Amino acid sequence: MRNDDVYFQLYLIRHAESLGNIDTDEDFDRMNPPLSPHGEEQVSALSGRFARNKPDFLYSSPLFRARQTAEALNMDISVLNELAEKDVSVDVNGFSLICESDEACAERAEKLIKMLREKHRGESVALVSHGEFIQFLIRAALGIKDVKFCVYNASITKINFRENGKENKLALQNDISHLLHSDGDRLFWM
Repeated sequence: MRNDDVYFQLYLIRHAESLGNIDTDEDFDRMNPPLSPHGEEQVSALSGRFARNKPDFLYSSPLFRARQTAEALNMDISVLNELAEKDVSVDVNGFSLICESDEACAERAEKLIKMLREKHRGESVALVSHGEFIQFLIRAALGIKDVKFCVYNASITKINFRENGKENKLALQNDISHLLHSDGDRLFWM
């Protein structure tokens, strides 16, 4: 840990661009789409971002786009069903759409943050998940409600958890600096 009072560092990584994020005529599973060709380029840049400074542990949503993104970090991956996107249920039969209330999603995020803080004291952890659920994780980690956050594809949010009753700190939010190089007439991340 870099700061004496930081006892846990959490990286929240949104999956790279999937076929579900773009208009395409390609045939794919709408609930569980793979990465787009552009998303595959984004994971390459994300991999470079973590090449020299890997977190201690990596967890991923079971959905394909998140697992593909996590695999780019070249680490052992633990899949957690709790990291699935809001309104997606995961069970032995696969994935299904449900109507998950904001309250239920917030409770799921709070339980996950509590478990990670207790299990990974003194360590850094990366979670690869989905845009809407990452917002719930940020709010749970910071103890706030009713705030919306931008969460771009392949972005990184970092939260430092502090000792001695100090507040947790949002160190990075929606960081896409690893994606900001020119790709012709547009920025790479767009």
